[in-house]
Amino acid sequence: EGSAATATRRACGRRDWDPVGAGHRRVPAARRALALAKMFGGEHEDDLRSRQRCTDCGCCVLFLASMAGFVVLYVKILAGGNMARLAHGIDYNGQICGVDASVITAPYLYWCSKGSVGGMPQIDMDKPVCVSSCPGEGESISVVSALTTSYDVVPQCTVVTGPQGMQSYKTELVFDRFCLPDSRVYRDMAQELSQEKLAGSDVNYMEALSSIVAAWPVIVGSFFVSVMLGYIYLVLLRHCAEPLIYGTILSCVVSFGVLGVYLFANAGTVSAQVQDSMGTTSTLPSAFTENEETITRVSALICLLLSGLACCLGCCFHHSIQVGAACVEVACDTMFEMPSLLLLPVAKAFFKGVLSLVLIVGFIELYSSSGVSDGSDGQPPHWTHSRDQYIQLILYMLMSFWILCFVNALYQFVIAYAVAEYYYTPYDHDGEKDVGCCAIWDGLYFGLLLHGGSLAFGSLLIAIFMVLQKLVEFAEKQNKDTVNNPVVTCVLCLFGCCINCCKETVEFVNKTAYIDIAVTSNSFCEAAKNALVMITELGGAMAILNGATFIFTIFGVVLIMLGSAAFTYFVSSQGVFVQQNSEFDIPMPMAPTVVAGILGGLVGMAFMHVFDMTSDTLLYCYGYDLHNNKSTASAPQALKELVHGSKDDH
Repeated sequence: EGSAATATRRACGRRDWDPVGAGHRRVPAARRALALAKMFGGEHEDDLRSRQRCTDCGCCVLFLASMAGFVVLYVKILAGGNMARLAHGIDYNGQICGVDASVITAPYLYWCSKGSVGGMPQIDMDKPVCVSSCPGEGESISVVSALTTSYDVVPQCTVVTGPQGMQSYKTELVFDRFCLPDSRVYRDMAQELSQEKLAGSDVNYMEALSSIVAAWPVIVGSFFVSVMLGYIYLVLLRHCAEPLIYGTILSCVVSFGVLGVYLFANAGTVSAQVQDSMGTTSTLPSAFTENEETITRVSALICLLLSGLACCLGCCFHHSIQVGAACVEVACDTMFEMPSLLLLPVAKAFFKGVLSLVLIVGFIELYSSSGVSDGSDGQPPHWTHSRDQYIQLILYMLMSFWILCFVNALYQFVIAYAVAEYYYTPYDHDGEKDVGCCAIWDGLYFGLLLHGGSLAFGSLLIAIFMVLQKLVEFAEKQNKDTVNNPVVTCVLCLFGCCINCCKETVEFVNKTAYIDIAVTSNSFCEAAKNALVMITELGGAMAILNGATFIFTIFGVVLIMLGSAAFTYFVSSQGVFVQQNSEFDIPMPMAPTVVAGILGGLVGMAFMHVFDMTSDTLLYCYGYDLHNNKSTASAPQALKELVHGSKDDH
């Protein structure tokens, strides 16, 4: 009880006795920490707060200057953009229905008739026009009556198809912006028009964006569902870490074993059984049918080997699994003993969600400022982007990713600092740690004020790789939509894999570097160097712990993501959200479902980041003390067993 660390934490934020002799008064935290450390025989460098100093100031200045420029660009984008341009069709003149001045009262896109053959209208698919209402839309009449009924004339069609085009046909409103032939009356024509004109990426993007905007109440509800699932999962981890690991291993053994036995017993007849169960008569490639028995037996052997491998993993690494599960439970105990850590996932998810929404709105506004072709290039009217606009989009993505990565880096640093304070707090007579309530705020203060440059440095590296990933994805899409060159596809795929590998490596090193910054207050480059050394020294222990945390992280994120997506799809597919005249009409429920799934994944990652950073920080602090020959009396016993394989009496 006589340690400087305990006294310092208990004095945090309270009126305490001044050991220097000033009497009962408030003194600065750093000065009080130093005085208490001297009084109880502690060393100045052992106090976590007193180690903190400003790092990478140049990067901090660059980040602040970039932020100022981005704010100016964002204001300019909001002033010049118009998202309504993305939510309406484009006529043959390149005018946006319901948005441009000449067609402001005509928000719907309609394809004119060139005449009729056998009572069936022939439409001009290349030159749609803007109309104020869809002919015959909403009228409940029979198919026979629809073929003989005359509807309102469309004078705009005179320019396109001549006087005969003014005679309209029965249509139905689709996506709240397209007048398509009524599918009950003109099924083939409606299907042809939908596949040819409404299957393009621009139309899909427009529809998806409008559905996301209309579904905002459901998406907000999915956020709270994700948070609830995150807390439930953490409680399960705290009490059932080892059963969850063995349950996973057992399920792998059983599932792979059963599948292997089934494939081996039904070699040569699996395809026929599948076709019979699905009621299909489609033929499989001859290369498969001719060698089906061999392929099936090889697949069965692989499944049985995987089952045996999982079984051996559970038996041979029984002790490692137990120790890893114990460390996972220690990490969860740490989180529950510091309640402020449990609030961080919600705070981060909410803040990052709002920030992401703001950045997405800006990107959409920037995209909406692009030009529209009038069809003179031989293609239907579509969105066009100049070289300057492409550069703006790339720079906007870079800054957006940089900001989001900085928030994530700050989040990791705050957790690392708080957990380091917990680690260095000695156990009391009851075997518990008395941790103050200031660690989270101290971490936020030091992270922003002293280490903002280091966090910005690491974040910029990841942001650059993220932009490169998006550029490769764009190039792959362009190649697929145009020449579809297999050589280019292969090169882009390899390039994308290399970028993703580098990004994953940098993210892993960055995470450990932020822990080193929190513990030692080194610059980013020095911290990254120390992180690589520590990863090498603690390779085995880190592999066991990261293996356990990886399994739990994947399960947790998938659980929260699926729960959020299922909730959104269920709610958005009924009630007011499926009524066409409602302001909350969601014509494409899958769009908000995907967004909710991504949001749920982000919330799940926020919870799992706390869990992952907590376990890694505890292990790093123990490794740091061992590396510097310092006392490890405050280390949890599970960590000692993880590193040494037996009890350690350091």
